[in-house]
Amino acid sequence: MQPIISALWITLIGMGLVFIAILLLWGMMALLVKLTPDKAEAESANQPELPAAQPSIPEADGLTQRKRRAAVAAVIAARILQSTPPASGMQAQPAPSPWQSSQRAASLTLAASATRKANRK
Repeated sequence: MQPIISALWITLIGMGLVFIAILLLWGMMALLVKLTPDKAEAESANQPELPAAQPSIPEADGLTQRKRRAAVAAVIAARILQSTPPASGMQAQPAPSPWQSSQRAASLTLAASATRKANRK
């Protein structure tokens, strides 16, 4: 009975150390978050606020806004289509290496012999 009790104490001490280490790491991370400034806040504090490039124009209705969004989407689609080559059904593939050809032939031969044996039975 003594070895089981010793094993349980060792397990309990090991698990306790693991949880203490986790709590210690959690505390250190919380401390670092509080001590270090937020990157976005630091950048916005260093840069002066710039005036707007264009004055805002009040929209008469949602139709104008939808037309602008459609125009932007059309321009993006056109640029994507211009940058990618046209897709064709058959694309040239490089010839397989001699090693690849021999391995494929061996695989086909093995499959054919297995099929013939299965048909004989």
